[in-house]
This record gives sequence, structure tokens and C-alpha cells, in this order.
Amino acid sequence: MSATRAYLFAHPAKHSLSPAMHNAALHALGIDARYEAREVSPKILGSALEGLRTSGAWGANLSIPHKEHALEWLDHVDDAARAIGAVNTVVVRDAALHGFNTDGLGFMRSLEQAGLMSVAGLEVLLLGAGGAARGVGYALRAAGARVAIWNRTYARAVQLAAELELEAVSDANLQSKVRAAQLLVNTTAVGLEDTRSSPLPDGLLPDDGWVCDIVYRPLETKLLRDAAQAGLQTIDGLGMLVHQGALALEKWLGAQGIAGKPDASVMRAAALERLGKA
Repeated sequence: MSATRAYLFAHPAKHSLSPAMHNAALHALGIDARYEAREVSPKILGSALEGLRTSGAWGANLSIPHKEHALEWLDHVDDAARAIGAVNTVVVRDAALHGFNTDGLGFMRSLEQAGLMSVAGLEVLLLGAGGAARGVGYALRAAGARVAIWNRTYARAVQLAAELELEAVSDANLQSKVRAAQLLVNTTAVGLEDTRSSPLPDGLLPDDGWVCDIVYRPLETKLLRDAAQAGLQTIDGLGMLVHQGALALEKWLGAQGIAGKPDASVMRAAALERLGKA
């Protein structure tokens, strides 16, 4: 049996598409290795990360709720992940733990794949202020977008906006900001496993432009369904998942000196099959 070389640490972990994606990519590259999801509660995150040092593993992906809390356990964190304040990829190199964030670049690649080739100068509204919003907001701002952020708890929006030099949006200003947004991105969990809920009130959508939801189960959330019916361009959340995963695998292989670049189309097909949509 192939040795496990990379992990997903998440809580919960059992419904993750990451093992299907990564194992398909490894198989396509002819690499005898395996990716495995592990249920890791916040209480044991530190010991799980420490265990990577001598396990022979290449590293791990981090998902909810670990992205922001892992930094204290790592030996090195790259500048982007430090600025974002969240890590989703840990690379083991000479028993040292190196932290990166591939969420932002993965998100940007998903936009390009959908046909949105540049966000420079666009009015963007992010919904949510969690770990995913950090990566997405950082990447959008770095690409020249004008980014505002709304969160159900306004204080969290204010805090993240201050850290990433974004604009915080209050409930009082939400409607006008949504209407004016040229790209609206839901980074909250509203709509996850639920086709009836949207992070926005019924009828409130941008007047024109793009709507993206990083939720990928279901692939078409209520937000995206409403946006499509209103004639807006939509982008599902699977693209970000696939591309951030491909970037993480690229980092692990590079650190091991293994040639080969993960095929994002192979990873997406595997994820779709796992979702039952193929």
C-alpha cells in the first residue's frame, strides 16, 4: 500500500473532497503516495503538527477551524501567509514546519478559469471575515481590486479590514454596497449543505457583474441560483478548492525534488465524481 505523504487536518474532516482530488493527481503523475484526511480537533492541533516532523510526511493542508490558529506551531511562515494571518498548507522540510497560504492564489486562478481575467479596479464585496476571507481579500487587494468586507459581527469586519487595509461595511450600508459590487464573494458557510439559505436577503444582488460562492456543497448554492436567474455571471466554489489544492501539492512535490505539476482538471473531475456530479 502507498505510504501516506500528505494529510488534511480538519474538524470535521469526513466529508472532504481533498483526498479524492489529491490522490487522483498523484496517480496521474505516477507518484506512489497517498493523501489522507484526519479528524483533528483544536485541542490536538499542536500535537498533530508536531507529529509531522518525524512522520516522513510531506506536510498537511489545514481547514476549518485551524487556519488562523496554526501559526504559533510553525517554524517559518511566508510573508503572504503572515500578512493574511492564516495558513492552509504546511510543508515539512528538514524536520521544520513551513507555513503557506494557497487560498488566495487558488481563488484568483478560479476567477481566471471562469473568464474573469482581471480584477484591477473592480468594486468587490466580501461576505464573511473568517480564514478564507483573509486569503481571498489579500489576493484581491494585491491584484488591484477595491475590496470591502461585511460580516454578521461588524467588529470582526472592522478588525480584518484594518489588518488587510480593506473597507468595513456596516449593516446600514450593506444594500448599497451589494448593488454597486462588480464582484460579490461569499466566504461564509451560509448555504453549505443547504439549498434554501443565502447570506443575502431575498432580492438583494449586485446590479451587474459576477457572483462567486466558495461553498461547493452544493455546487449551485441558493446565492448562485438567484444570481444566475438575475442574469449575473456566477462562479462556484469548486474552482478555488481545486486550485488551492493543486498549489499545495506543487509545494510538497517541489520540496521533495519530485518533478511534475498537478493537473487541476484531473483534480476537478475527481472532486465532481465524489460529489456525484460527474
